[in-house]
Amino acid sequence: MKIFEMKISILALSLAFILTFQSAIGQSFDNNSAIQDSLSKLSILIWKQKSDTARLQASDILFKKFQTLLESGSSKALPLDSIRGITRVASDDGAMRIFTWNVPLDDGTNKYFGFIQFTNDSTVVIPLRSVYADQAGFEAKTITPQMWYGALYYKLIEVKIDNRKAYTLLGWDGYTSVSNRKIIDILSVDQSGNIVFGMPVFKTDQGIKFRIAKEYAEKSNMLIRYDYQSILVNKGKRVKKENAWLIVMDRLIPMDPSFAGMPKYYVPAGDTYDGYIFRNGYWVLVEDIDVTNRTNQKK
Repeated sequence: MKIFEMKISILALSLAFILTFQSAIGQSFDNNSAIQDSLSKLSILIWKQKSDTARLQASDILFKKFQTLLESGSSKALPLDSIRGITRVASDDGAMRIFTWNVPLDDGTNKYFGFIQFTNDSTVVIPLRSVYADQAGFEAKTITPQMWYGALYYKLIEVKIDNRKAYTLLGWDGYTSVSNRKIIDILSVDQSGNIVFGMPVFKTDQGIKFRIAKEYAEKSNMLIRYDYQSILVNKGKRVKKENAWLIVMDRLIPMDPSFAGMPKYYVPAGDTYDGYIFRNGYWVLVEDIDVTNRTNQKK
């Protein structure tokens, strides 16, 4: 009986939002504000629910309505950049966009949902639903959209690898009940036209990796961002300081030496930064970056 009442409650709460959404779809697609407002209300509805089942049901309503919108050819004319609770990253030419959102669960983990939308010649929409995130060999393999680990992507960096366009993604994952993680990944289209996450282009101090995953304590906050900073470069027998665009990240250390090797107890060092710089088709680890605040550079 309670489950039945819960379903009725969710449907009743969302009905008005759905009608508004459908009305906006039926009008000109120039009505970007109304459509984003309707999607925002559906997103907020997820966070108002009191159980995992109810939150996932509310997310499913949002998922279906959002998919209907994105699969419409006219949707590519809409920015869709201000939907509450949904992150959006896009290529420079706007031909590829990724939307992601999370559903918090009672055990402290999250389910993730989203879409990859391509709008070059025709509109292609690839749905994303997270599976169990703790995949064996996570940093050492490609992953299909059907086996997506789940994350909120907040930055997209276009690069060229082997003369082909690829997209570097920065994302956040509420990994476990006691830890989060930041992820640096590559999204590309393989020679068969399939979307894949991951590529062996990260040169680290532990060898080549397909992606980078940094786990850290739940109550701390790790920095990973794309920024214009200073690095030290070997020039023959000399070492020179060079300014460059790179992915900057906090160096993580254990809260206490006894926690070494247990990432869930790691926190930012606070004054030491490493990063990855793109060189000759690889993201190459750079240590001890001289981080300063820079406001006059754009990219």
